[in-house]
Amino acid sequence: MRSGEVTCALPLGAVRRVVRALAVYPLPGATPALLGLAELAGEPLAVLDLGRLVAAPPGGHPAFPVTVVVRTGAGSDAELVGLQADEALEVVAVPREAIVAAGRGFVAGEATLRELAVRVLDPAALGAAG
Repeated sequence: MRSGEVTCALPLGAVRRVVRALAVYPLPGATPALLGLAELAGEPLAVLDLGRLVAAPPGGHPAFPVTVVVRTGAGSDAELVGLQADEALEVVAVPREAIVAAGRGFVAGEATLRELAVRVLDPAALGAAG
């Protein structure tokens, strides 16, 4: 997925679905990264601004913005969080050995794919932001 000028990746097992950008209703007093709540299948969904999470410089106006629904946590601690992004890209395999640990906030590491720098996100950290 891409936000602004930054390309990001998530572990495939954490991605539940990708949908056209959901309507988001702001929450008073929310952090800047939390855009607000949306409705997905009749349930509330916290939606985060991917660009703010990864400090992405703004890009051009997105032609097909999306919300990527991500599962954070496991078992009874699992919850869903939405990431508002400019576009969804393709599914690719990123070998673990290609990921250089970053260890800062929402970015677990970075990898280079087809000469493109990709920030690999940590789904557990996303749950803490929502």
